[in-house]
Amino acid sequence: MPDEVAELGYRKPKLLGHWSLQSATDGVSPEQSDGVSLRLGTGASIYQGSDNSCIPDLDPDCTYVPPPLVGSGHLRLDGESGYAAGDGPVVDTRDSFTLGVVVRLADSEPAHPMTVLSQAGEHTGAFKVRYEPSTHTWQLVVPEKDEAGAPEKVVSQIAGADGGEGQGHHLAVVYDDATDTIKLYLDGYTNAQAAASLPDGWNSTGALQIGRAKAGDRWGEYLHGDVDELQVYSGALRDRDVPGIGSGPDPCSVLIPGL
Repeated sequence: MPDEVAELGYRKPKLLGHWSLQSATDGVSPEQSDGVSLRLGTGASIYQGSDNSCIPDLDPDCTYVPPPLVGSGHLRLDGESGYAAGDGPVVDTRDSFTLGVVVRLADSEPAHPMTVLSQAGEHTGAFKVRYEPSTHTWQLVVPEKDEAGAPEKVVSQIAGADGGEGQGHHLAVVYDDATDTIKLYLDGYTNAQAAASLPDGWNSTGALQIGRAKAGDRWGEYLHGDVDELQVYSGALRDRDVPGIGSGPDPCSVLIPGL
């Protein structure tokens, strides 16, 4: 083990799940290592690109098919009822964890906040990552208690809505229980405005959700857009490792080479 890992007591985070979201069978998208699959709700589907056999520049009768965000497919959500979810919690929200995802919004001017990731408790979510159009920001929202109307920690990073174009954004959340800090990363980077103190993370017993969030006893903030490369770890990734999330099929070798 390299000295840099032993130094400061750093322990390599454990990959809990990697969902490439390239395919689905009977409304279920598998985890890369045969772990817990994600169930697709009504309004959610897997978009797949062409097989490259059709080249519009050479064949005028050929219709151009935009490529997926990453790999051969991605999750497409309709903004009304579409979501994907596991059968239970993926991360222990009382301990250190890391989540990463690639997302592209379908609208250039979204009409309301939209959540890409959340993990529910009984009355609210332990966290949610959402786009807030009124401030043109991606936000990380962390309620202090599992109670409706509980005070919230909110941090953010500025980004324009995608309007269905481009390669989207890489978002990540890192909670470090040792330092009582939670951070939001946008395209691999964070800053002081995107970090908050979180001394007492509470236990979330609900399932990890893609594309919606719980508010009171109802679901809402449905995402209209595309989602890809969901990766979840137990443990806090270092700042220099976060940019590797969502960059390839083997995140462990990309993130922490040589371990």
